[in-house]
Amino acid sequence: MEEKKFNCKAEDVPVLAGFALKSLETDWDKFEAYSPVFTSQFVAGVTAQQTDCYALTKSSEVLKLQKVVTLKIADKSNELRLSLNLIEGYLKLAVNDLDIRLSDFGLTRIRTAISKGNVEGLISDTRSFIAVVKRNEAVLLAKGMKPELIAALTSEIQDLEELNTHQNVKKNERSRLADDNLKVFNELWDSLGIILSAGRAIFRGVDEVKLREYTLANLLKRVHSENGSSDKTTTDVKPA
Repeated sequence: MEEKKFNCKAEDVPVLAGFALKSLETDWDKFEAYSPVFTSQFVAGVTAQQTDCYALTKSSEVLKLQKVVTLKIADKSNELRLSLNLIEGYLKLAVNDLDIRLSDFGLTRIRTAISKGNVEGLISDTRSFIAVVKRNEAVLLAKGMKPELIAALTSEIQDLEELNTHQNVKKNERSRLADDNLKVFNELWDSLGIILSAGRAIFRGVDEVKLREYTLANLLKRVHSENGSSDKTTTDVKPA
């Protein structure tokens, strides 16, 4: 797994690179004289990296989709709870004819799983519950329970299982996307480090005003100021 090389927000990295590229353009003669590393190809490469960072689909977009699925799971869990309430009523009516005690049907475990958002536990316990209910179906039907109620509960748990699988897919997708994005941001961060390091070498002790243009702490202050952010500036971020 890719390790993050920067301590600021990922979305700050291309903005920082933009500041550095602008300063590099202004001071091009000095950089070109300082090292053969600084060529038009180098600038084009960093600009392309910056563009890639801006264009990336953020993992937060996947998170939004994941939240939609989470809400659907909550709605479906509530539907399931209502079906359980009805079936429990029939279980109590048939309590003397059931093949196990009412307390052993697992209703408490199911409701606890719903309350705690334990979807895997909810699915497992409800499937076990359905199996026992079906085993006692004859006595429950005699008390007035309709076959459609068991069918509805079975359908609800199937829908819930599909939603849970979809949510897990989204979680994995978000994790992969975040890791892929991080590689691109890390590459731009490395390029930013080359520019800032050279700029500090060129202007330290020569031009303090120019030196600030290549000092990360000052660039971060500019980012937060332009974004209207009140976040605390990270001053210990060091380019790799």
